[in-house]
Amino acid sequence: MESLEHLPRPLAGLVSRAEALPLVASLPQNNSDYAVAAAEAGADAIMVGIDKTDASLPGLFGSFDLMEDSIDAILGSSTVPVGISIGDSRPLIEENWERIVAKRFSFVNMYAHHMPPFVLEDDRVEKLVSIGPGYMLEQVRRISEMEGVCALEAAIVAAQGKTHIFSALDLATLGVLARLSAKPLLARTQKRMGPVDIRSVVRSGIRGVCVDAASLEPGIEAYRHAITTFRSQVNPSGTPRKQP
Repeated sequence: MESLEHLPRPLAGLVSRAEALPLVASLPQNNSDYAVAAAEAGADAIMVGIDKTDASLPGLFGSFDLMEDSIDAILGSSTVPVGISIGDSRPLIEENWERIVAKRFSFVNMYAHHMPPFVLEDDRVEKLVSIGPGYMLEQVRRISEMEGVCALEAAIVAAQGKTHIFSALDLATLGVLARLSAKPLLARTQKRMGPVDIRSVVRSGIRGVCVDAASLEPGIEAYRHAITTFRSQVNPSGTPRKQP
């Protein structure tokens, strides 16, 4: 099995840059138009998806078999690194994993409690491991110390809380996790967030932002606008822009 030491490490490169915070955009559909829109709007990387259970993302419900052609089109045309986020609608078996990792995605994203050890230990691809609501702090610390983990994603909002405002408690929790984690922590935007919210998150100690398509208005132009807005706050200098 090839070692990551001899392969490009796009995710590790993005999160380790001292001068900038990466913006990772999840796609609401495995559709090249959305992938192009995300890249043009300033995303540093994008994530396709399979096996999702979120009712707001019907375009990502399908299995890898159903999505393979559209994912291949995105991989073949994207100008930024492409990761794959794997949901929990069916268990991931080794046979299917081999087909996925053969596509040479830049990274794979899964919740820690869904990720089989054979994925964690596979050094052919980087792992962005999601931390969900209810994880204990010691579990988060231990996950962040695992050798196969490149970065953590804080996806800590429970389903019933996604319609609530982004709060001071959310911000404090991100700060705690960022200090606790041995690896860079990215924040997932699971709630509707305005410019002030985004700037607060950037100051919390996180090392990047993952834009959750489920928290955005539907439609490609609304999606493009949202990514542009996030890019204007999570800016190339890695510090929040001042308001005019």
